[in-house]
Amino acid sequence: MSRKKELTQYRDIVSRIRIDHNAYADILDELTEAYDAVGTTATPVCLLITGESRTGKSSVVRDLLETYLPTQVDDRTIRTVVYAVAPAKATVKSLLESLLHGLGDPYWSRGSLGNMTQRLYTLLDAVQCKMIILDEFQHLCDKGQKQLLHMLADWLKVLLESRKYGLVAVGLPTAASVVHGHPQLAGRFDDELKMPLFDWRDKGSSAQFRAILRQFQKEVHPFQLPALDSREMALRVFLASAGRIGLVAKLLDRAVRNAVRAGTVNIGLDDLKKAYARAIWSARLFPVPGGPFGADTTALLAKGVQETVFANAALEEVADKSAAVAVYGKNKPMPVPAAAADDDDEEEQQREPPAGPRRARQASPKAKKAKGRPPMRRRPDPKKELRKAL
Repeated sequence: MSRKKELTQYRDIVSRIRIDHNAYADILDELTEAYDAVGTTATPVCLLITGESRTGKSSVVRDLLETYLPTQVDDRTIRTVVYAVAPAKATVKSLLESLLHGLGDPYWSRGSLGNMTQRLYTLLDAVQCKMIILDEFQHLCDKGQKQLLHMLADWLKVLLESRKYGLVAVGLPTAASVVHGHPQLAGRFDDELKMPLFDWRDKGSSAQFRAILRQFQKEVHPFQLPALDSREMALRVFLASAGRIGLVAKLLDRAVRNAVRAGTVNIGLDDLKKAYARAIWSARLFPVPGGPFGADTTALLAKGVQETVFANAALEEVADKSAAVAVYGKNKPMPVPAAAADDDDEEEQQREPPAGPRRARQASPKAKKAKGRPPMRRRPDPKKELRKAL
């Protein structure tokens, strides 16, 4: 077997690494305690987890999901945790569609808000749901969502109180405005749990970051890298990743894949430089010539470098997972398309018009213009439907 083929088994080694740090472990403990508390408290259990992109929010949620895997009881599957991603510019209907689709409802896009809400209750009870995790929570306050936000908040409040489900909302820091801007939700959520960015200027924070790099280096065996936890290399990796563990993983993943392709286990400074240029989109914006793996450390420690790196990383467009949803388990459903067609509309369009009189007559100009259009359909008033649902 060639060296290159032998190394192929390690190609995804970085994706299998899970490294805890203080904030990560604390938030996971909070999630576990919240799960255990569901159904035993006077008010519904509601947690809000916020943090910048690639700081580990999704990873800590995945750890919780892996703790509470589904179980088979007779002919039923018990799934106590339901995970969904809030669609961009979310509405009550789009949230219902996502949850119903993930729970296996074959008619997930059909019905009024009241009907869909009742079906959701039935399905959640059937899988014995205890907790709902709603990711990308900041989508509830997207641009133009101010009027809809109150409707969404009212619907969430009733959903939580109807069966005492626990709710974990996860999102960017702007997600906090969804909770704090609505009194009905603010009184139900515990204090915000924040996944912090590491800060090189803080001794405790930088020491913890170096400890994480030390663990990464152990886990990527047999690949040989420079001592990542040394002060110089740690600074370089810190600036390359903007202190975000997700970007550290992305950088090392690219470096490992490049090494596998080259048939070597040696990853040097130049290799990290190439991996950085390919894996980190903001590499072209780095404020110091030569980049984090080419510039002198004195230049990297100059005033304003860390702030600029943080600002550039905050501009990153993380892949939009709008309308993706899953009930956590072995059989994960396909994502719901963001602009899914309404089955009711399709049926309406395919319905043949009633047969006209046998006598032929010339169509009016207006009728000619309308020829080929689907028949008009009156949409229900969303406010009236929401009142019915509540």
